[in-house]
Amino acid sequence: MQVIMIGPIMLKYSLIMAIIAASTGYLVILFRTRHLDTRLRKAVLDDLMVALLIGILVWRLSPLVFNAKAMMHSPKSLLYYTGGTSGILLAALAAVLIIAYKCVKQHKPWTVYANTGLTWLISTYGIWDLLRIFLDDGGYPAVGTAIVAAAVVVYQFRHRERIFSSYLLVCTVMWSAIGLFAVSLVDESVEALWLGLGGIQLILLFMAIMALIMKAILEKKESQST
Repeated sequence: MQVIMIGPIMLKYSLIMAIIAASTGYLVILFRTRHLDTRLRKAVLDDLMVALLIGILVWRLSPLVFNAKAMMHSPKSLLYYTGGTSGILLAALAAVLIIAYKCVKQHKPWTVYANTGLTWLISTYGIWDLLRIFLDDGGYPAVGTAIVAAAVVVYQFRHRERIFSSYLLVCTVMWSAIGLFAVSLVDESVEALWLGLGGIQLILLFMAIMALIMKAILEKKESQST
């Protein structure tokens, strides 16, 4: 990955790409929520931004959790190292817990937060892979991911009136998992773990199946209530 030098500061392309992707994703949810009540919309956007910033802080400080001994011997190394995948998972967990706490404590509609946050995540992921096509030789998997993300975001926009619905959330997860699973099948970097499928492929397949089951349950409940 190339870097850009600004005086003594060295910026990786990956960092710039992440900032562009997250910022573009935020613009998407600005449009996505424009039909909501002004007070609710502001609360959702502000809370999601706070969760993101805290998640970034947790990710940045995660070496203190996963590699505490090395950090104690060389505190300055915290400036150069992150927690990697484990740090990202810890940051995601922290962000989800923050949003969950706010929804429970302040009786906020969790489905609005979940649908909006998922749209932001998918948009960011799609833009990230779109940038990889031009800046990092992303290849066919990056093209496929960008297409899947665009299709899912369009789906969310077409059903924007159901932003309070858990059914929309389940369908979004289902189509995202199915699309990303299909894309992963052409990714030669995925190593087989079980039944010829890689770890990420098994996770996506599991998510798709569980979402499909939840979709069927919600549809049955809706049919019984009408």
